[in-house]
Amino acid sequence: MKQLMLLILICFIISYAELGPVTRAGYTTYDWQLGCPISTWCRTDPIANGVHLCWLYSNFAPATDRNRRYNFYNCATHSLHWGDGTNVYTVRSGFGNMDYDPITGRAVVVTHQSISGGLRANAARDQSPGAGIFDFCPGPLASDPVISVGNNQAVHCAMVDPSTNDSLSYARIQPWCTWSTPMNICGSAPQPGNHTQAIAASKISNKVVVAWQCAEDPYPQRAFYRLSNDGGFTWNPPTQLPFPPAQGMIPSFHISSLFAMFDNQDNLHIVASLSDTGYIFPAGIWHWCPVNNPQWSCIHFYQTETIPPAGWWTGYNAIAATRPSIIQAPNTGYLYVSWEQFDILNFEPLTALSRADIWVAESPDNGLIWQRQQRITTPNTTSKRFPCVGGVDHDTLSVAYLIDSIAGFELYTQGRATYNPVVIQRIKVPLPGVGCEDISNTPINRNYIIYPNPARTYFNIRLPQSADRSLIKIFDVSGKVVKEILRSAQNDNAIRVPLNGIKNGVYFVKVGDEIVKEKLVVTR
Repeated sequence: MKQLMLLILICFIISYAELGPVTRAGYTTYDWQLGCPISTWCRTDPIANGVHLCWLYSNFAPATDRNRRYNFYNCATHSLHWGDGTNVYTVRSGFGNMDYDPITGRAVVVTHQSISGGLRANAARDQSPGAGIFDFCPGPLASDPVISVGNNQAVHCAMVDPSTNDSLSYARIQPWCTWSTPMNICGSAPQPGNHTQAIAASKISNKVVVAWQCAEDPYPQRAFYRLSNDGGFTWNPPTQLPFPPAQGMIPSFHISSLFAMFDNQDNLHIVASLSDTGYIFPAGIWHWCPVNNPQWSCIHFYQTETIPPAGWWTGYNAIAATRPSIIQAPNTGYLYVSWEQFDILNFEPLTALSRADIWVAESPDNGLIWQRQQRITTPNTTSKRFPCVGGVDHDTLSVAYLIDSIAGFELYTQGRATYNPVVIQRIKVPLPGVGCEDISNTPINRNYIIYPNPARTYFNIRLPQSADRSLIKIFDVSGKVVKEILRSAQNDNAIRVPLNGIKNGVYFVKVGDEIVKEKLVVTR
């Protein structure tokens, strides 16, 4: 029992500290880094043995000097090439993203710029890995272009018509600085919402995918993807993503923040945010892979019992848990996902908005189950935003994010402009177990979901029909049983558990003979 108590207390301490060293790669005063989904701006490159980072930079407000800024982290020397990064372009630049060439290890960046009287895509390619000396390739009319580099060095780009903010198009750069004629990628399917596209190219084959959410739905419940097997020359018809069950959320929900990836076996993965049609909470991070059975799995579910006052929550264009990205570790095959999640108990007095922290989770079995869901940043007076999981080199996972000094966006008059660090956090993997979610060595069973969490007067627990629900026990961090509830084996899947008599603190739950490895936080 003493060993169990020590393990739990140590894990509890770790769970509220930064998980892995954090290195500043630069800064920006432009805290509105992108629109809805995360696009790749951090990538671990095995060819160059380093991590490429490229973010939206400014040193002023208003951002007349806005640019894409680049830095390179050397994994061998554990150092950055530039203290605060180097500008990619010579003129004012906007939204975009980056990837790396899997043959040469050179970074490839894209942005939109005002060129010849119109908003156009402009790609840039580094002259050598980590050099920071870029060749430019102006392209077609475009807003919010995003790219992915394929196995044969083709640069694949998905972009939006700048005059209408929809009409999703695809174009390819191959050879370098030769753009193909843009094509409408949606075909017969509905057009996307404003800048909701995601693109991914395989590093081992000619597969390319473009995904988007539907703009026609008042609360988008439909998402589509289109796959090419020959490097973007021909495309399969658009396919609607088969939507997952709500699992603990009310039936009215919407999907957002799509992010796509091809794994080491060339299987497609898509992660997304699901939330109530109020766009805030409850919210969940979900994973889809067509070769899995079931195809959908819930990575993380977030509900809060406390309803914030009107106007006091996440701020512009964000839900309670959102902006996921996914990668696969090359040596173990584990999947890793990161996302931003807002803390209702931690708010910014200046803007009355909740602050966010960065979370990660891992899957050892291609996304069928997810484990080690944990916050990797410490709640404090800053808001951590726009995480991008970059990849794994050897036994270390890289996650990049922005540390916003004031929660809310200066661009949307939520607070003032501040100097906000852009950082890379390096985490040993497999992820360590923290809190009560890793009391045993068995993986978390995502059929069990506890919500709301944190809880005040009660929590709900969702169980599979096969679960033994005859006895529910709640333990404190010392291993002492503080509450027992006898239940009928015929109860519904969702069981409501009152918390009367239980003080503030951290607990874990046992249903029948199985521990639900989720940290239950009680706050009153």
